[in-house]
Amino acid sequence: MLLAACTDDDEGPNAGPGGTAKYDPSPTSLSIIAGSEQETVLNTVVNSWCTEHRYKCTFTLKGSVDQARLLAAGNADFDAYWFASSVFQQVGDTGSRLQDVKPMFLTPVVFAGWQSEMRKLGFVGKTDVAIGDILTAVESGRTTVWATNPTQSNSGATVLFGFLNYFAGNGPGQALTQQQLESAAVDAGITRFTRAISSTPPSTGTLMKECLDHPDRCKTLFTYEDLVIEKNQELIKAGREPLYTVYPRGSLAISDAPLGFLPHGNASDEGKRKALNELQNYLLTSPDAQAKLLKLGRRPATSIGLTLDNPDTAVFNPAWGIQANLREQGIQFPSSAVITAALNRYQTRYRKPVAAYYCLDGSGSMGGNNGWTGVRDAAHQIFDQDQAALNLLLTHPEDRTTVTVFNSAVTAGSPWQVTGDGAGDLHGLVEKINGYKVTGGTNMYACLLRAAEELGKEDSAKRKRLVIVMSDGQSESRDHDAAVAALGALGVPVIAIAFGSDADPRQLQEVATATGGAFVQQNDLVAALRQAAGYK
Repeated sequence: MLLAACTDDDEGPNAGPGGTAKYDPSPTSLSIIAGSEQETVLNTVVNSWCTEHRYKCTFTLKGSVDQARLLAAGNADFDAYWFASSVFQQVGDTGSRLQDVKPMFLTPVVFAGWQSEMRKLGFVGKTDVAIGDILTAVESGRTTVWATNPTQSNSGATVLFGFLNYFAGNGPGQALTQQQLESAAVDAGITRFTRAISSTPPSTGTLMKECLDHPDRCKTLFTYEDLVIEKNQELIKAGREPLYTVYPRGSLAISDAPLGFLPHGNASDEGKRKALNELQNYLLTSPDAQAKLLKLGRRPATSIGLTLDNPDTAVFNPAWGIQANLREQGIQFPSSAVITAALNRYQTRYRKPVAAYYCLDGSGSMGGNNGWTGVRDAAHQIFDQDQAALNLLLTHPEDRTTVTVFNSAVTAGSPWQVTGDGAGDLHGLVEKINGYKVTGGTNMYACLLRAAEELGKEDSAKRKRLVIVMSDGQSESRDHDAAVAALGALGVPVIAIAFGSDADPRQLQEVATATGGAFVQQNDLVAALRQAAGYK
């Protein structure tokens, strides 16, 4: 049995171009693409089942939007798709390609935080917390709140639709309509809420890791109940403070982990479908599987609501605010058309505008390793708005976009700046980038220092500030200390994307870590760009 335990955008040992798996026609092989939320289930439950039943199973972890994008584009590299919830399954499966789709388990999206922080907010010990109480805490400025970017990750999208339903005045069984989405009350409420979120990592796995790594910056967050349970078990073992959970009464959103078969129209379909159906049956009905899933905090898909018989309180621990028996009805998700419209509005209306400063490596080495070709492709994906719309990378009307090309210094007559989302102005950036010929040495830090100078003039109350570096990482170190210190003083994160066949990630990783940003290995260009855009 071969296990490809990949990260959101990494390739596994059986990976092909773009970070996706190579299709294996053997009827005893099963290639599953799944959300990062399912990693523990794959490693501890599915893996052993595959070994026992002599199936060759490979797993590729991708964010929900990446899965939806691949499915909608007709990708045929996988035998099965395992979404975190039906939200992005609807968005991606517009052609109804998936068959035998069944929810595997349930987990609600919760508001959680360090126990001391939740006590300060008055939530510890309360079992009945209205969504309005959570909204007040989020908007009060008394705490810092993190959630994933809803255009990139299911957990963030689920939170978004929970609060959209609340602002629309809908009960749990009433789905949001397009008319409600476009109403002034909903628009104002969700914009106010969204702009109170201080950090929006691109995936739930990244959210949990970064929050636990930086408790000084992440005090509370929206995430899945099962991941709170998972992480609390780790935190307690490490002697650390646990997270405490409350459930938003009146707008509880539930993820159902749908797993479905993708037929390929060949002789292998029968065997592969049989294997997936056996796995589904095991996860849904086997006492062994149910026991394992419950230990991981996953609630049975077959349970009545979210109630559990004889729950293990070491897992569903009331000291962590976990309620084993929830009688709250989950919200009804809207149609795929309304889902898509809401995600587009998040990009162009709801989120806080961004001052994004791009540092593009135009040194000679980027010509020999195809790095500059990748940068040109990236510019097309980001700045040509028709293309950006396809990948949920739209520019906000109040964004400020600055592009600087560097070699041994800032070069090519840059920086070039566009304020707003004018399609012609943004396309002009593409033309300037396409017209540049790579040459010279590399001083990435000169560009970062220039970025700090320019972003220091921005009002952080009006725009989030962000630096995106695209480079092969082979830079001289002059200006390193000054650049990192300046960006650190401003609190501006650097999202560093490695380009080029011989890219050296060490400098990119270092500057990303030093500024509280993120490093992205560019295996799948669109996925890498969307991961960077997730921080907007």
